[in-house]
Amino acid sequence: MIIPRFAFAKLLGLFLLMFASQIVSAADVAGAVIDRLSVAGVTRRDDPAGALQLRLKEKIAKGLSIDAYPVALAQAWLEYARESYFRKDALAAKQAMQEAKTIIATLDIQGPESKVDARVISSSSRLRNDLWTRAATNKQHAEFHCATWQTAHMEIALIAAGRANNDMGWRAARPFIQRAERYAGEADRKLVACAAPQPQVSQMAPPVRETTTETTDKMTPAQAAKTIDPTPKQSLPDGVHFSRESAELSDVSALVLEQVSYVMRANPAIVLELRGGAYELASVEENGKLALARAQGVKEYLIDTGIGKERLMVKPVSTVATESLSALERAKLRCVELVQTQSEVVPVESQDKDLSAEGP
Repeated sequence: MIIPRFAFAKLLGLFLLMFASQIVSAADVAGAVIDRLSVAGVTRRDDPAGALQLRLKEKIAKGLSIDAYPVALAQAWLEYARESYFRKDALAAKQAMQEAKTIIATLDIQGPESKVDARVISSSSRLRNDLWTRAATNKQHAEFHCATWQTAHMEIALIAAGRANNDMGWRAARPFIQRAERYAGEADRKLVACAAPQPQVSQMAPPVRETTTETTDKMTPAQAAKTIDPTPKQSLPDGVHFSRESAELSDVSALVLEQVSYVMRANPAIVLELRGGAYELASVEENGKLALARAQGVKEYLIDTGIGKERLMVKPVSTVATESLSALERAKLRCVELVQTQSEVVPVESQDKDLSAEGP
């Protein structure tokens, strides 16, 4: 039977009226899901590692040391997962994500003493046994806490090299091998530097979250419910770094600032001057604006974690970098320095975990 065109249009109209409420309801549900993701802190819906990154950040906020090897290894896996994702290597991305998820789940159960290690995923293979041996040796070093990030990233670079070698051959693996060698050298330098005698510091009282009206109003329920480990850290990172021409905090910089917030809550006497640096743009004026944006971003982040704004002072510092600077020197200048304005309440530690890819 042939349905006349006008009759078909009438039937279609009735159908749409019948199901309009369901269609609107589905749209509302989808919107609510997106809103929940945004509230949870997963700001990039196309980033499958976002939820795991948030869990890692929450652990640092509660007092887990950023220098704990499980933290470094989970972060290295997350970075490799993202890198693989954008290289359209779905298998490596999936396996790296699973490794990061397993480590974070182990942290939930066992805490900072979790026994984890870098496992070679099935799509990779083991290359450069000499570097694997160096990683194992680092883990036995008395000052291993100083080189956890370099060691973990060396191991994941070796796993990435094995994956590239299996997929495309030795030429594809070489950049990852070179990356692993660079991390091995950095780990050696860290271990030597940390072996030098360190000043003794008295125990600090457990940190207490500040509850000024302004900061409390800005805190999410999840932030307000944060608990604090009874053994606070005794050193303060000296700053955070940025990508070229950017004022956006990286995932690792956010972890560093969670540690800063933790130490500041443990030591109410700490007042910080946030010295924003920018050296990459054409003029001093442009660099000044970028430096200010970086410092203001750090201030806003720390306020959101519960630090009173009266304890944070912004000071942009900028100039134009000379051509003689190396890539590493330039990367170090793209930063916000965290300077204690009173006498040094806690020792300062050099922080380079978040140096951008344009760095070394």
